[in-house]
Amino acid sequence: MTQTPTSSPIAAKPLADTVIAVSGAGRGFGHSIAKALGLAGATVVAIDPNPEAAAQTAAELERLGISAIPVKGDTAVQLEVKKVFDKILEIYGSISGLVHIADGVSITPFKKLTEAEFNEMLETQARSSFLVLQALMRRAPDAWATLVLPPSDNNEPHTRGLRAYLSGIVGGLSDKGVRVNALVPSRIAGGIDFDARLGESALSLALSASRGITGQTIGVKLSVLPERKKLIPREFLE
Repeated sequence: MTQTPTSSPIAAKPLADTVIAVSGAGRGFGHSIAKALGLAGATVVAIDPNPEAAAQTAAELERLGISAIPVKGDTAVQLEVKKVFDKILEIYGSISGLVHIADGVSITPFKKLTEAEFNEMLETQARSSFLVLQALMRRAPDAWATLVLPPSDNNEPHTRGLRAYLSGIVGGLSDKGVRVNALVPSRIAGGIDFDARLGESALSLALSASRGITGQTIGVKLSVLPERKKLIPREFLE
Protein backbone atom coordinates (compact mmCIF):
# COMPACT_ATOMS: atom_id res chain seq x y z
CA MET A 1 0.00 0.00 0.00
CA THR A 2 1.35 3.39 -0.96
CA GLN A 3 1.64 5.75 1.95
CA THR A 4 1.10 9.48 1.61
CA PRO A 5 4.25 11.32 2.71
CA THR A 6 3.81 13.61 5.65
CA SER A 7 5.54 16.92 6.15
CA SER A 8 8.23 17.00 8.80
CA PRO A 9 7.74 19.41 11.73
CA ILE A 10 10.61 21.54 10.45
CA ALA A 11 9.13 21.78 6.94
CA ALA A 12 5.70 22.56 8.34
CA LYS A 13 7.02 25.13 10.82
CA PRO A 14 10.06 26.81 9.22
CA LEU A 15 10.24 29.44 11.97
CA ALA A 16 10.19 26.97 14.87
CA ASP A 17 12.54 27.95 17.70
CA THR A 18 12.56 31.62 16.67
CA VAL A 19 11.33 34.61 18.67
CA ILE A 20 10.01 37.45 16.53
CA ALA A 21 8.70 40.78 17.78
CA VAL A 22 6.04 42.62 15.79
CA SER A 23 5.24 46.25 16.57
CA GLY A 24 1.72 47.53 16.05
CA ALA A 25 0.55 43.92 16.33
CA GLY A 26 -2.81 44.93 17.75
CA ARG A 27 -4.17 46.11 14.42
CA GLY A 28 -3.70 46.46 10.67
CA PHE A 29 -0.60 45.09 8.99
CA GLY A 30 1.02 44.25 12.31
CA HIS A 31 -1.82 41.93 13.23
CA SER A 32 -1.74 40.16 9.86
CA ILE A 33 2.03 39.73 9.92
CA ALA A 34 2.03 38.46 13.52
CA LYS A 35 -0.44 35.75 12.54
CA ALA A 36 1.53 34.72 9.44
CA LEU A 37 4.78 34.42 11.39
CA GLY A 38 3.10 32.55 14.23
CA LEU A 39 1.49 30.01 11.91
CA ALA A 40 4.97 29.35 10.51
CA GLY A 41 6.14 28.36 13.99
CA ALA A 42 7.56 31.58 15.43
CA THR A 43 7.02 32.62 19.02
CA VAL A 44 5.44 36.04 18.58
CA VAL A 45 5.92 39.06 20.81
CA ALA A 46 2.89 41.24 20.05
CA ILE A 47 3.89 44.85 20.76
CA ASP A 48 1.34 47.64 20.78
CA PRO A 49 0.89 50.94 22.64
CA ASN A 50 -2.63 49.76 23.46
CA PRO A 51 -2.27 46.92 25.99
CA GLU A 52 -5.78 45.61 25.29
CA ALA A 53 -5.06 45.37 21.56
CA ALA A 54 -1.76 43.58 22.21
CA ALA A 55 -3.50 41.15 24.58
CA GLN A 56 -6.30 40.44 22.08
CA THR A 57 -3.80 39.60 19.34
CA ALA A 58 -1.76 37.36 21.64
CA ALA A 59 -4.92 35.59 22.81
CA GLU A 60 -6.07 35.04 19.22
CA LEU A 61 -2.70 33.55 18.31
CA GLU A 62 -2.72 31.31 21.38
CA ARG A 63 -6.13 29.95 20.33
CA LEU A 64 -4.48 28.92 17.06
CA GLY A 65 -1.78 27.03 18.93
CA ILE A 66 0.80 29.78 18.49
CA SER A 67 3.11 30.75 21.33
CA ALA A 68 2.63 34.49 21.87
CA ILE A 69 2.88 37.14 24.54
CA PRO A 70 1.54 40.72 24.57
CA VAL A 71 3.86 43.60 25.44
CA LYS A 72 2.69 47.17 25.90
CA GLY A 73 5.07 49.57 24.23
CA ASP A 74 5.05 52.86 22.35
CA THR A 75 7.97 52.46 19.97
CA ALA A 76 8.25 56.24 19.53
CA VAL A 77 9.32 56.56 23.19
CA GLN A 78 12.90 55.56 23.99
CA LEU A 79 12.22 54.39 27.55
CA GLU A 80 9.36 52.17 26.40
CA VAL A 81 11.52 50.66 23.65
CA LYS A 82 14.12 49.82 26.28
CA LYS A 83 11.47 48.20 28.47
CA VAL A 84 10.19 46.16 25.53
CA PHE A 85 13.64 44.77 24.77
CA ASP A 86 14.35 44.19 28.46
CA LYS A 87 11.19 42.11 28.77
CA ILE A 88 11.83 40.07 25.62
CA LEU A 89 15.40 39.27 26.62
CA GLU A 90 14.39 38.52 30.20
CA ILE A 91 11.76 36.01 29.08
CA TYR A 92 13.45 34.39 26.07
CA GLY A 93 17.11 35.30 26.39
CA SER A 94 17.32 36.29 22.72
CA ILE A 95 15.36 37.67 19.80
CA SER A 96 15.58 36.32 16.26
CA GLY A 97 14.03 39.22 14.40
CA LEU A 98 11.71 42.19 14.47
CA VAL A 99 9.04 43.51 12.14
CA HIS A 100 8.36 47.19 12.69
CA ILE A 101 5.22 48.76 11.25
CA ALA A 102 5.97 52.31 10.09
CA ASP A 103 3.12 52.74 7.62
CA GLY A 104 1.18 55.55 9.29
CA VAL A 105 1.02 58.85 7.40
CA SER A 106 -1.33 61.78 7.07
CA ILE A 107 -3.74 61.72 4.15
CA THR A 108 -3.89 65.50 4.19
CA PRO A 109 -2.61 67.03 0.92
CA PHE A 110 0.81 68.63 1.24
CA LYS A 111 -0.43 72.19 0.71
CA LYS A 112 -2.93 71.78 3.56
CA LEU A 113 -0.67 69.78 5.88
CA THR A 114 -0.20 71.42 9.27
CA GLU A 115 3.10 71.50 11.11
CA ALA A 116 1.53 69.45 13.90
CA GLU A 117 0.52 66.68 11.46
CA PHE A 118 3.96 66.68 9.88
CA ASN A 119 5.68 66.48 13.26
CA GLU A 120 3.39 63.66 14.38
CA MET A 121 4.23 61.68 11.24
CA LEU A 122 7.95 62.07 11.86
CA GLU A 123 7.57 61.30 15.56
CA THR A 124 5.57 58.13 15.13
CA GLN A 125 7.21 56.68 12.02
CA ALA A 126 10.75 58.06 11.58
CA ARG A 127 11.57 58.30 15.28
CA SER A 128 10.10 54.91 16.15
CA SER A 129 12.05 53.24 13.33
CA PHE A 130 15.26 54.88 14.52
CA LEU A 131 14.68 53.79 18.11
CA VAL A 132 13.79 50.16 17.46
CA LEU A 133 16.56 49.62 14.92
CA GLN A 134 19.16 51.20 17.19
CA ALA A 135 17.97 49.10 20.13
CA LEU A 136 18.07 45.96 17.99
CA MET A 137 21.66 46.67 16.94
CA ARG A 138 22.72 47.21 20.53
CA ARG A 139 20.78 44.43 22.25
CA ALA A 140 20.53 41.76 19.54
CA PRO A 141 23.20 42.43 16.91
CA ASP A 142 22.63 39.08 15.16
CA ALA A 143 18.90 39.62 14.70
CA TRP A 144 17.27 40.72 11.46
CA ALA A 145 14.67 43.46 10.94
CA THR A 146 11.94 44.24 8.44
CA LEU A 147 10.25 47.64 8.19
CA VAL A 148 6.79 48.10 6.69
CA LEU A 149 6.77 51.52 5.01
CA PRO A 150 3.90 53.87 4.04
CA PRO A 151 1.84 52.48 1.13
CA SER A 152 2.91 53.27 -2.40
CA ASP A 153 -0.50 54.60 -3.44
CA ASN A 154 0.07 57.67 -1.23
CA ASN A 155 2.31 59.94 -3.29
CA GLU A 156 2.01 63.16 -1.34
CA PRO A 157 5.47 64.78 -1.07
CA HIS A 158 5.73 64.26 2.69
CA THR A 159 4.84 60.58 2.33
CA ARG A 160 7.31 60.03 -0.49
CA GLY A 161 9.95 61.80 1.60
CA LEU A 162 9.29 59.55 4.59
CA ARG A 163 9.49 56.42 2.44
CA ALA A 164 12.78 57.62 0.97
CA TYR A 165 14.19 58.37 4.42
CA LEU A 166 13.25 54.96 5.83
CA SER A 167 14.49 53.20 2.72
CA GLY A 168 17.77 55.07 3.08
CA ILE A 169 18.09 53.92 6.69
CA VAL A 170 17.57 50.34 5.54
CA GLY A 171 20.28 50.63 2.89
CA GLY A 172 22.70 52.37 5.23
CA LEU A 173 22.34 49.80 8.00
CA SER A 174 22.73 46.99 5.50
CA ASP A 175 26.07 48.49 4.47
CA LYS A 176 27.09 48.21 8.13
CA GLY A 177 26.31 44.50 8.25
CA VAL A 178 22.76 44.61 9.65
CA ARG A 179 20.27 42.32 7.90
CA VAL A 180 17.39 44.69 7.36
CA ASN A 181 14.85 45.11 4.57
CA ALA A 182 11.71 47.12 3.89
CA LEU A 183 8.31 46.21 2.49
CA VAL A 184 6.11 48.77 0.75
CA PRO A 185 2.45 47.68 0.55
CA SER A 186 0.44 49.00 -2.38
CA ARG A 187 -2.32 50.36 -0.13
CA ILE A 188 -3.40 50.83 3.46
CA ALA A 189 -4.28 47.84 5.63
CA GLY A 190 -7.58 46.17 4.87
CA GLY A 191 -7.64 43.25 7.31
CA ILE A 192 -6.26 39.72 7.40
CA ASP A 193 -8.56 38.53 4.61
CA PHE A 194 -7.10 41.09 2.21
CA ASP A 195 -3.50 41.54 3.42
CA ALA A 196 -2.23 37.96 3.17
CA ARG A 197 0.45 38.81 0.60
CA LEU A 198 2.16 41.19 2.99
CA GLY A 199 2.23 38.52 5.67
CA GLU A 200 3.69 36.08 3.15
CA SER A 201 6.37 38.60 2.17
CA ALA A 202 7.31 39.24 5.80
CA LEU A 203 7.46 35.48 6.35
CA SER A 204 9.73 35.02 3.34
CA LEU A 205 12.22 37.56 4.67
CA ALA A 206 12.19 35.83 8.08
CA LEU A 207 13.27 32.47 6.68
CA SER A 208 16.89 31.38 7.07
CA ALA A 209 17.01 30.86 3.31
CA SER A 210 16.63 34.64 2.92
CA ARG A 211 19.55 35.59 5.15
CA GLY A 212 21.49 36.81 2.11
CA ILE A 213 18.78 39.33 1.24
CA THR A 214 19.47 42.68 2.88
CA GLY A 215 19.20 46.38 2.18
CA GLN A 216 16.22 45.89 -0.13
CA THR A 217 13.03 47.93 -0.38
CA ILE A 218 10.44 45.60 -1.86
CA GLY A 219 7.02 46.56 -3.19
CA VAL A 220 4.12 44.25 -2.32
CA LYS A 221 1.03 44.35 -4.53
CA LEU A 222 -2.02 43.69 -2.39
CA SER A 223 -5.48 42.70 -3.56
CA VAL A 224 -7.89 45.51 -4.26
CA LEU A 225 -10.25 46.22 -1.39
CA PRO A 226 -13.97 45.85 -2.17
CA GLU A 227 -16.08 48.97 -2.15
CA ARG A 228 -17.46 49.70 1.29
CA LYS A 229 -21.05 49.50 0.13
CA LYS A 230 -20.44 45.93 -1.07
CA LEU A 231 -19.58 44.98 2.50
CA ILE A 232 -22.89 46.34 3.86
CA PRO A 233 -25.83 43.87 3.99
CA ARG A 234 -28.27 44.49 1.15
CA GLU A 235 -31.21 45.17 3.50
CA PHE A 236 -29.41 48.23 4.86
CA LEU A 237 -28.91 49.66 1.37
CA GLU A 238 -32.52 49.44 0.27
